[in-house]
Amino acid sequence: MGKYAFLINSPPDNPGPIANNLEYARNLDEAGHEVTVFFDGQGTQWIPEAEENPDSVVGDYYHEAKRRGLIDGACGHCAAFFEIDDDIEAAGVALDGGVEGAEGPGDHHGPDVAALAEAGYELINVG
Repeated sequence: MGKYAFLINSPPDNPGPIANNLEYARNLDEAGHEVTVFFDGQGTQWIPEAEENPDSVVGDYYHEAKRRGLIDGACGHCAAFFEIDDDIEAAGVALDGGVEGAEGPGDHHGPDVAALAEAGYELINVG
């Protein structure tokens, strides 16, 4: 089985890429592959959007990915820049994408793509 890391950078005004890729992540998970999803850059704005609008197209895919445990985090630096870090934490999504050694949310960019690649993940950038 493969290992896939989806890096969501898609801006909030373009729902197609995120909806499609969250569906692909679900399909891979259903087939037994190891899947992880991170929100980075403008893509961090999708978390509060999907939390506020769970019945939207993106909301459906986001909540399914969250229910499956596929969402591993969001870039704390970017979330702080967009002033949504509190919203993301309230949604139960980890900031900094699980990057080890972080002093706190917003201290550096996450996720650690080098660590993901070394762990055998194929990186899929969605932007």
